[in-house]
Amino acid sequence: MATETYSAGRTEVRVRPPLWKQPRKWIAGYIFTAPAITFIVIFSIISIIVSLYISFFQYDVISEHSPYVGLGNYREALFEDDLFWRALKNTFLYVLGVVPAITVFGFLLALIGYKARHGRSFFRTVYFLPSITPMVVIALIWMWLYSPKGMLNEMLASVGIRGPNWLFDRHLALPSVMVMSVWQAVGYYTVIYLAGLADIPPDFYDAARVDGASWWQEVRYVTVPLLRNVTLFVTVTLAIGAFQVFTQVYIMTRGGPGTATATLQFIIFRNAFQYFRMGYAAAISWLLFIAIFVLAMIQLRLNRSERIF
Repeated sequence: MATETYSAGRTEVRVRPPLWKQPRKWIAGYIFTAPAITFIVIFSIISIIVSLYISFFQYDVISEHSPYVGLGNYREALFEDDLFWRALKNTFLYVLGVVPAITVFGFLLALIGYKARHGRSFFRTVYFLPSITPMVVIALIWMWLYSPKGMLNEMLASVGIRGPNWLFDRHLALPSVMVMSVWQAVGYYTVIYLAGLADIPPDFYDAARVDGASWWQEVRYVTVPLLRNVTLFVTVTLAIGAFQVFTQVYIMTRGGPGTATATLQFIIFRNAFQYFRMGYAAAISWLLFIAIFVLAMIQLRLNRSERIF
């Protein structure tokens, strides 16, 4: 790469040496990033490679011998393990319930908060608080709310309705976990939508008002299309996170009652650290990765768009 300098009516061309010949510029950068790179290599890249490797073995940590089974673990999960399909169904139901709900509520709360004239900072803080609270704490609080003598059933009893046993009813346990997850995560995505709203130039709204557009028409024909890229980010990240739901299931229901709330992450944990079937758990992990990858590609394909402004 060459740089030009001008002096005394003539042009001097100074050739900049390649970056690898300027050690002062890149050695410091590598030194400062070395801890993070080392952490990622050890705990991410190597772990991913090892998990793929042991998924082809009957590996259980304890035994000295780990026989090679090829695709046996994958075949067992797909064709012989009914719990895998039950967990896959529960995981998809959780994704289908949580992702649209958080997206819609996050968008609506952002619209309300963005238009608020007073208390906007207080509004954002209140809705963001659950997102920075540990999931274990939130799960314990909601277990109390869902308990037979908890606040929800007390409120229902005050109007003469006998409340159910939310977390021990196989029809209500998974929806109850989903409601808690929506409440916990909606504030984070509300803030993302607020940032997207602030990025929309006001000229679009001025033009819409000149044309006589109502509030609803502004939202439908201006706000929603211009937030398409934000919505794509929200739905993709939400879906990836929802497929990996574990903490709330483990704390609140332990996969029960029966297998009503058993998710893929939960059975991976159980096989790996309770039954010590590391190879089988690794195989399910890779099947989960494939499901997430395919879904993310479909979402990106369906929502692919050019930047509008």
